[in-house]
Amino acid sequence: MKKLNKLYLIVAFMFVGYSCELTDLDQLDNPNAVTVENAGLDLYWNVVQTSFAGWWYGNQTPMLHLGRMLASTWGQTYDNAYLPQSFNGSWYGVYSGMVPDIDAMIEKGTTAESWIHVGAGKILKAYAIQMLVDKHGDIPFSEAWQGTANLSPKVDDAASIYAAIEAMYDEAIADLGKTAIGAPAVDIFYGSDKAKWITLANTLKFRLALNKGDAAGISAALSAGVIDEKAEDWVFQYGANRQNPDSRHPWYGGAYEASGGPYQSNYFMWELMEEKGFADPRLRYYYKRQDLDMSDEDNFTLDCVVAETRPGWYDNAYTNAYGDQVTWPFCGGSSFTHTDALAAKGYWGRDHLNDDGTPPDGEKRTHRGTYPAAGEYDDGNAATGKDGAVEAGVKTVVHTQNGGVDGGGGDGHAPLLMSANVYFMRAEAALDGLSSESARDMLENGLRTSIASVMDYSASWSPVGDVDGDGVGVVPAALAVDRYVTFVLNAFDAAADNEAKMNIIVKEHRLASFSNGIEIYNAMRRTGHPTEMQGPMKTPNAGTFPRLFPYPSDFSNLNANAPVRTDLGEKIFWDRAGSGLN
Repeated sequence: MKKLNKLYLIVAFMFVGYSCELTDLDQLDNPNAVTVENAGLDLYWNVVQTSFAGWWYGNQTPMLHLGRMLASTWGQTYDNAYLPQSFNGSWYGVYSGMVPDIDAMIEKGTTAESWIHVGAGKILKAYAIQMLVDKHGDIPFSEAWQGTANLSPKVDDAASIYAAIEAMYDEAIADLGKTAIGAPAVDIFYGSDKAKWITLANTLKFRLALNKGDAAGISAALSAGVIDEKAEDWVFQYGANRQNPDSRHPWYGGAYEASGGPYQSNYFMWELMEEKGFADPRLRYYYKRQDLDMSDEDNFTLDCVVAETRPGWYDNAYTNAYGDQVTWPFCGGSSFTHTDALAAKGYWGRDHLNDDGTPPDGEKRTHRGTYPAAGEYDDGNAATGKDGAVEAGVKTVVHTQNGGVDGGGGDGHAPLLMSANVYFMRAEAALDGLSSESARDMLENGLRTSIASVMDYSASWSPVGDVDGDGVGVVPAALAVDRYVTFVLNAFDAAADNEAKMNIIVKEHRLASFSNGIEIYNAMRRTGHPTEMQGPMKTPNAGTFPRLFPYPSDFSNLNANAPVRTDLGEKIFWDRAGSGLN
């Protein structure tokens, strides 16, 4: 797959924003300007695929928070953390930006018999609408996209929209099976390979059926063929272009330029680092530590570590997914505490729902690594101390805020739907009796596929062997991978019942889905697992875990038919989880 920085036609539209959608171009007075009528198919397609990737990433953040894959710092309670105005952008992306452009492209593509444009467009449209449904439940659909003809479209029930989405996938498959006159000049996703687009559509139908608990739909999708290898992974490839237009992964700039970047989840890092008694092979690919010695830090800089007292409700022991008695970690657990600062490993983020202000800690906090943002691999070399001094005998290094020149340079990707995700979902379906496959086999496939994908993807930016002789920067060997897989499978075999087995499947799916929030948010609501994730830091009762997000404030204020949602516990029709989510 070609890198985005080499695709100059696409880069030109990288971060256009919703104010510059093609559907707005007819407002220009310039007679030589591009209009809806004269815009070519590829012009539409280039805007659609780049805006889709940006919209997808923008949607992930609240779900990454709930899945404890990214620190939730927006409020101390769920009501305060997820306010209606937070969802205006994702709403506009579907109703006034991307989908109108897709519809215009589909119309033009149908006339031109360019069936890849048409089929791929229908797939992206269906996926975007489903994500909005999965986040908010009932939304405008049958009366939507009518412009001034209907400024207050009614909402349709989510189940009926699901049926329409499935029909769109079927239409896309039929379109992609036709003989096409033309094809996209540049297809970032699949290089205009119709077979791969059809496999994606079948996979999304499987995903839809899994949400519904539809065994027949699952069987049909599996028979048709779903994503099961790296070559079929659905990704959006970013580039390494730093200057305007910036084509880099959106996670890269904040961590590798001059700002602090978001806080990582202490709990997620703890799970990867020490919950099993050994490190996850993906740990050093996911995260880059900036400071390994916290012994001389002050209370102001290390807010979480020094100034906070471990909450009493964090001391309640529970049995984790692997059968061990543990308690929630605080500030990274034993990996990073004030009392054990000299032995700290440097994985430093924030605990769940810690909304404290931001101290001057930008050169201390842990950042994203090589996967998927194309930052730096963590080889054990990190600046230590407040002045950036380093240990004797270790090569001199700088913090990640180094002008955006380190690691892979941001040449990362968006993992929209990976083969590992699909294997974990197949494991879930099998355990639920929705397929005849082996849940254990699918679990193992998911584990190995995820680890291999992360390591292979990062190979060109990672060290070979132990770069500094300290024994901690070595790239995980096959033995380390086998140890990890064996540990999980042994726990799965020893699990007392299917609920305990499901807890392992969904937890491991979470650990494999770094940066993909929607898949885990859906899995949590389908299964009620994982059951033991870290609770709120500031209060013992953070309120109701959001089973659906609030409607956007602009929708509520401008649409006379907008429903009122005051209860975050309201469920979508396919939500089968009990009350155990926290």
